[in-house]
Amino acid sequence: MIGTGRMGRCLAALLKGNAEVTLCSREPKKARALAKRLGVSSAGISELSSSDVVIAAIPTEALIKFAEEYAGTMRPDATFVDVSSVKIGVVEEVLKRLPQRAGYASIHPLFTSPRVKDKDIAFMVLREAKTLKRFREALARSARVFETAPEEHDRATATTQVLHHFALLTIERALKHAKVSETFKTNSLRRTLAVIRTVERNRETVITIQKLNRFGKEAREEFIREAEAFNAELSA
Repeated sequence: MIGTGRMGRCLAALLKGNAEVTLCSREPKKARALAKRLGVSSAGISELSSSDVVIAAIPTEALIKFAEEYAGTMRPDATFVDVSSVKIGVVEEVLKRLPQRAGYASIHPLFTSPRVKDKDIAFMVLREAKTLKRFREALARSARVFETAPEEHDRATATTQVLHHFALLTIERALKHAKVSETFKTNSLRRTLAVIRTVERNRETVITIQKLNRFGKEAREEFIREAEAFNAELSA
């Protein structure tokens, strides 16, 4: 497992009962501390060559460069896995950089904590391998894994992520201009603000998805059209 962020932690915790998990990071001290807390092993990135599956739980914008630098150190029959939130335009470039016999799966866990009840994982097979099949089986023991394709994934997440987050961040901007008094905030609004704060904590990733999902602009424009139409109805 490459990466000690939220998704790296989540997947390591999810998989540790079904596979031998080793955490790696460019910050070895952080990897060792997290591995100890999770009850898994830690190692340097140089250990990639001994792994059956390499999971790159790193930001989308860093993924292609990582594959360029490190994929060549993988075992020829190993499987490379990414957790990029955007697939089209990313997975094609990663695939070019992998060893010819290496398996490749791009996944998208639709959760960020192993404690949530409903654990769904979108699973895209870009190149088959025996090690990929075993990885999918290990995931399926702890989550509901469903297969999809990059375009289907990005079209769906243009609504479930791009439109959703755009609406929340737009509400946030409007509320800042409105300067609502704390005295008048309803419980419903406070709950909405709590969700917005969660989005804000992942703002860099959220903005990357907005920019890279090729169906995102269409989703945002549809939201704006619906908002304008609804406003016209209410103003008539």
